[in-house]
Amino acid sequence: MVAVLERSTDTVPVRRVASWCLEGLRLWRRYPLRLFLLSLAPMVLEALLQLVPLVGVALSKVFPLLLSIGVLQGLVDAVSTGQLRWSSPFRSWQHSYRWRALGLALLCGPLVFGVQQLVVAAIYGWPAVDAALLGHISAHPEFANRTFACLLILPGVPVAIALGLAPMFVMFRNATPWQAVRGSITTVLRSPGAFSAYAGIQLLLTAGMLLVPFGLLLLLPLLPWMTACWYAIWMDLGRTADKS
Repeated sequence: MVAVLERSTDTVPVRRVASWCLEGLRLWRRYPLRLFLLSLAPMVLEALLQLVPLVGVALSKVFPLLLSIGVLQGLVDAVSTGQLRWSSPFRSWQHSYRWRALGLALLCGPLVFGVQQLVVAAIYGWPAVDAALLGHISAHPEFANRTFACLLILPGVPVAIALGLAPMFVMFRNATPWQAVRGSITTVLRSPGAFSAYAGIQLLLTAGMLLVPFGLLLLLPLLPWMTACWYAIWMDLGRTADKS
């Protein structure tokens, strides 16, 4: 599958997006509570790292992503073995690609966060950077609102979609971090309609959650579904390549 996938130039039809979402939901339902709790691990680590003065916010955009790759690896293993292990967030360290996974986290995390920072900086200037990047949110109470949360988080969603397949390239294709990023972006651009529709779904869900009270908490149940969807997307792309 992996060799053929690289040569395939097939465009995935937009209608397949529904099957991605449904297959992701089906995978989540196989391990509902466990996958949910495991998907919280990166969020908990992110919150803890942000308590570190000055560099905490920057660190929180790298190492939680590494745990997310581990959860994805755990889900891949679970599909084969039927068991999703509690140690899944650390699964990436048990594989030969662990240093490449770290390199990918160092590349993708700051890239997504950088786009988010550029947007709020363009709108609000330095105070937004001081609040979001340096972690001095308490010094800027004017940003403690849903509008700022939307403007900070939503611009990162399309970038995250473009990079979403990069962990799979590292895990299954022996790709370097840069090759994985390039492979993910190329794959997404090959089927712009399908991935634009998928990004639109993610944007609508995220925006809807952020605009209601306690919206950030409501986003948490979406995390395991998003993880499962990326596995479903990769497998679907592989089947498409096998037929080409």
